[in-house]
Amino acid sequence: MPEGQKYWVRTEHGRTWGPYTLEALERLRGQLTEKCEASLDGATWRPGMDFPELKELLAPARKIEKKSAPPPPPPRISKAMAEAFGIKDEPVPAPAAKEATPAASPPAQKKPPSAQRKPPPPPPAPEQPVELPQSGDLAEVSPVRLYALAAQTSASGRVQLELESGKVLEISFRRGAPEQLRTDDAEMSLLRFLQQRGLVSGPKALEAEEQAKRGGQDIVSVLFQMQLIPPADAHKLLGDYALFLLDKALASWRGNFTFDKNAPAPPGAFPLGQKWTLLAEAVRRMEVPPLRARLGKKLLRPVQRSGGLGVGKVEELALNAQETRLYAGIDGTKTGEELLKAHDASMTMRMLYLLIELGHLAFAEAAPEPTTDPILPPVSQKAAQAEKELPPNAERAPVRELPKTVREPPRAKTAAPPVMKSAPPVLQPSTGPIDVKRPTTGPIKELTRPPPTFAQPPEGEVPEEAVLRLGALWEKLGKADHFEVLGMERKSATAAEAKRNFFVLAKELHPDTVTDPEQVELKAMKERLFARINEAAQVLSDDKRRKEYEDEIEGKKNSVDVARIFAAEENFQRAEIFIKARKYQEGLELLEKAISMNDQEAEFFAWRGYARFLIARDRKATYEEAAADCKKAIKMVEKCLPAHLFLGHMSKVVGDSKLAQKCYQKVLELDPKHVDAQRELRLMGKAKS
Repeated sequence: MPEGQKYWVRTEHGRTWGPYTLEALERLRGQLTEKCEASLDGATWRPGMDFPELKELLAPARKIEKKSAPPPPPPRISKAMAEAFGIKDEPVPAPAAKEATPAASPPAQKKPPSAQRKPPPPPPAPEQPVELPQSGDLAEVSPVRLYALAAQTSASGRVQLELESGKVLEISFRRGAPEQLRTDDAEMSLLRFLQQRGLVSGPKALEAEEQAKRGGQDIVSVLFQMQLIPPADAHKLLGDYALFLLDKALASWRGNFTFDKNAPAPPGAFPLGQKWTLLAEAVRRMEVPPLRARLGKKLLRPVQRSGGLGVGKVEELALNAQETRLYAGIDGTKTGEELLKAHDASMTMRMLYLLIELGHLAFAEAAPEPTTDPILPPVSQKAAQAEKELPPNAERAPVRELPKTVREPPRAKTAAPPVMKSAPPVLQPSTGPIDVKRPTTGPIKELTRPPPTFAQPPEGEVPEEAVLRLGALWEKLGKADHFEVLGMERKSATAAEAKRNFFVLAKELHPDTVTDPEQVELKAMKERLFARINEAAQVLSDDKRRKEYEDEIEGKKNSVDVARIFAAEENFQRAEIFIKARKYQEGLELLEKAISMNDQEAEFFAWRGYARFLIARDRKATYEEAAADCKKAIKMVEKCLPAHLFLGHMSKVVGDSKLAQKCYQKVLELDPKHVDAQRELRLMGKAKS
C-alpha cells in the first residue's frame, strides 16, 4: 500500500465519503460496516473487505467475537497402569501425527466424554446496562444526561438537585417521563411565575400566600378559592409552570444530585408530555453563551458519531429539518467551530450540547503534545565515584530539579566575558504601537495602551449594584464587535494585547470570582460576560481568524448580523411553542418579529401562513393569503416540509382534497415515517399499500 493512499467509502445506504486517508477514515469508525464498498479512484467499487487495510476499520460496532472452544486435553493413562509402573497422575503428551507408526502406537483407551474433555469456559459477562446513578456531582453528570438516563431506563422515582445556591429542585419520574417538578426557591415559586406572566398582581399574590400559610392549604387550592386562576386553564398553567422549572433544572450545572428510586409522585401529578420531545424542546430554549463556555476548547476538535452507542435514539428526539441536516452532515472531518460557521450557530450549539451529553456525538481525542527529553549535563567521574563510596545510610545531596525548558548541549569553554564598564541600558516604554509584521532584532517593545477598566467595580459595591452594573455592561457588549469587547483599537490591536486584555477582564468577570452561593444571579451574569470576552479573545488572538473577522466587518465577505439572526431564531422557537399551545395570536406576533429580523428562512413564512389561517374567523376568505406564505416558503426551499404539511391541512379544510392529497404525498416523500401525513392519507382512503 503506497504511503498516503486515499480511499472512497460508500455505505449500504448510498452515502459516500472521500477521498480520505486511513487516518481520516479512523474518525468514521462505528459508522462503517462490513457491507460498505471502497474505491481507489471513486469510479470502480469493490467490497470493502477486499482491502486488507480496511478490514479492521469496517468491523461493525459492538461486535463480540466468538472465541473457539479450547482444544481437548491429551488422553490420560488409567489409574491401575499408573500404580503398576509408579507413574504420577499426570497427562501424557500426545505424540505427533507424523512420528506415530502403527507398530509403536499403543491401543487407545476410550474414556467417557466427561473424563476426556473439560467443561467449556463460561460465556463472557454481558455488557452492563446504563443505569441512573444514585448520587453524584452535577459537574460530572449533567441534568440533561440524568434526564436521558431516566428516560432510557424507564425509571420511576424522584431526582433531587441540590443547587450551589442551597436551593433544591425535584423532578418526579414515572416510567421515564417527568410528572411533576417542585422547588423550595421562592423566586421560582408558582406565584412568582404567575406574576411574571401578568396573571396575578403583587398584592393578590401576597394575600394568597398569607392565606395558604394561615390555613395550611396548598397554594393551588387557595388560588382556586380566590378565583385568581380559572379552573379551565389550571391544567395548562400548571403544565407551563412545570416546563419552566424543567428549563431551570436542566440549565443547572453546579451542585449535587440524589435519586430516590421508586419514590411515589406527589398528589396531583400528571404526565407533562412525551419524554424525549420534552428534553429536546428544553434544550432548544437554553441560552447559547453558557453552552459555548461549557464546551470551551473542545469545539476546536473534530466532531464524530458514536456509532449507535448513545442514550436513547436520535429519531425519538423529533429533530426538525435544520437539526436533521446538521446531524446527517457530521462525518468526523469537521470541528465544532467549523460546524458553527456552516450552520445556524445557535441551533448548532444547542444540538451539539444535547447530542454530546446523550452520547450520540463525541469530540475526537486531542493529539498529545510532543515532548522532548532534556539533555542532562555530563556527570564527572569524581562525582560518580564519590557517590558510589557513600555508605547506604548516608544522606545524599538533594537532586536539583531540572527546569521545564529543554536544555542545550554543553558548549565548549571560551574565554571569560569582558567586564562591563557600565550597566546595561534600561528599556523605556515605546511611544507607538508595535508593528507585528515588521521583524525586529532588538527587544520587544511594551504595550503602550493601558488595559481596559470598564469591568472593574467601584469601591464598596454591593452584589445588587453589581448585578445592575454588569447587566448594563452585557447590553453594551452584546452589540459591540470583538475589538470593543476587549477594549482595543482596531488599527493598533495585536494578538498580545488581546491576550493581555482578556486576562485583565477575566480577573473581574470570571464566574468563579463569585464565592457566595446565594449570589446566583450575579454568577449567571458573569458567566454570560466571560463567555463573550472568551469568544472575542479566541478570534483576535489568532491571525487567520482575525483576518476573516476583519473582512466581514469591512464588507469583503457577506457580513451577517449574527445578533439579529439569533434573536429571530429565538422568536421563531417561542412562536412554535405558542402555536402548538393554541395561542395563535402570540405566536403570530413573534413570527412577524422573526421575519422582520431574518426574511431568509422558509420555515418562518410557512408557520406564519398557518398561524394566520388558524386565527381567522372566516378561514375560506383567509385561505389565499395564508397559502401564499406557504407557497413562498416552498419557492425558497422546495423541501420545506412544514410548508407542504400546512398547505395540505389548509387545503383539506377549504375542500380542495386533490391539493391536500398532493401535499401529504410530498410530505411522505421527504419523510416516509411522517405520522400526520400517513394518517391524513389513510382517512382520505389514499394510503399507500
